[in-house]
Amino acid sequence: MKKILSVILAVTLVFTLSVQSFAVSNDDWSKTWESKDSEAGVIMFVGSNESERNFSWYSETESEPTVTISVKKDLSGAETFKGTQVKAIESGFNNKVTITGLKENTTYYYQCESEGFKSEIYSFKTDSKSEFSAMYVTDVHITAIDDANENSLSDTSYRFHETIEDALKKNKNISLLLSAGDQATEGLESEYKAFTASPLTKGISIATAMGNHDRKGAAYKVFKNVPNEDTKASIRSYNGTDYWFTKGEALFLVMDSNSGNAMAHADFVKRAIKANPDVKWKIMMFHHDLYSGRIEHRESENSLLRTIWGPIADEFGIDLVLLGHSHYYTITDVLYKNVRVEELQSELVDPKGTIYAVSCSLGRPRDDDDLGLNEEWIGAEYLTDTATYFILDFKEDSITVNSYELGEDVPINTFTIKKTSQNGGHEDTGFFTSIKDGVVRFLGAVYTIFNNFNSYDDLKEHGYNVELSDFFG
Repeated sequence: MKKILSVILAVTLVFTLSVQSFAVSNDDWSKTWESKDSEAGVIMFVGSNESERNFSWYSETESEPTVTISVKKDLSGAETFKGTQVKAIESGFNNKVTITGLKENTTYYYQCESEGFKSEIYSFKTDSKSEFSAMYVTDVHITAIDDANENSLSDTSYRFHETIEDALKKNKNISLLLSAGDQATEGLESEYKAFTASPLTKGISIATAMGNHDRKGAAYKVFKNVPNEDTKASIRSYNGTDYWFTKGEALFLVMDSNSGNAMAHADFVKRAIKANPDVKWKIMMFHHDLYSGRIEHRESENSLLRTIWGPIADEFGIDLVLLGHSHYYTITDVLYKNVRVEELQSELVDPKGTIYAVSCSLGRPRDDDDLGLNEEWIGAEYLTDTATYFILDFKEDSITVNSYELGEDVPINTFTIKKTSQNGGHEDTGFFTSIKDGVVRFLGAVYTIFNNFNSYDDLKEHGYNVELSDFFG
């Protein structure tokens, strides 16, 4: 009898927790999930700067896509921007449109249209030059294939929606969403459409990094519409490469950590900073973790990645690096040349190095391993099986970072970086920080060449129409 009661209690508990976690029976979400805009995957990516936005959506018919935008709700006096189409992976086309000429501190209304499709009218507000708020997540893992849950696509999409909703309750002024890779689990077109299903994403500009799961297949290449992609990299990933954008006083460098071509990465960062010499903040985002190291068999990968990315952050005075992949929540102390130069504190004034952070995982948080590797670098850590995210508040002279568990009002951790000058406490290291770094960057490029041939063969084997020129430009 005790065993029977235990089983009944366990089943009841699991059912209760699943309802609280996803609430997928919610009528509003069902309507959203089944809407035409959800099916089309309408998404607003970041533009090159605050005066631009990039749009993407899918449609079945070949046509010239447009985005109509106005400061009026009824779209009166609107301006229409035309775009282009590319062939989608599964069927139909993906539409890409860029709008320009936006003014700061202004609310805009927009509508996306292609033959046979017209979206609802959505709105967003541009920010001022120096102040804005951003949300950072990683490893969202929208999942289309799950033998244990036939509704996994809708469920994981709703989890993303409720996390954004939770963040907006804390800060309604969030205007930028940073996602550090693995937006999808299998890299399927249906997963990227589900990534956009929440109506809340239509009013927030989004920047995504490419994770190892996004690298599966070819759907991510078609889905994204991002600015300033690196066209000079002669060795690159099939699905994309590094890109940059600015917002306020910040330069965001979104990097492809699937590529070990450190020579190209360093050159890209150098050119991006040269194009934006007056920025105060330099924020880097890529997928692979460097320091949290709780998964022992991945430490060899982490140590190799540190030799590539750490010197780049040091050389160019990067303030904050947002990461993913490990699914463990960790924030490092202030690091320079792979050494702690200052402990993580609630307030850091002109820190002389870089802080690296992983916000656990939104879709698949891990709390099942407390090995605690790399403790010499870690300033804050937290084991949880609940989705987590950061809210970053940018002001002219400071960035305040609050990290939260889904549904909790008290932050896991809070710290503020302040600068009294444009460079803060960063050293001016010139070009390579050492001869060793130059050798590592060259060897990384050689490794990426062989890795790209493997990727080319793998995509060909799975039936994708790829050419070697997609990897080598």
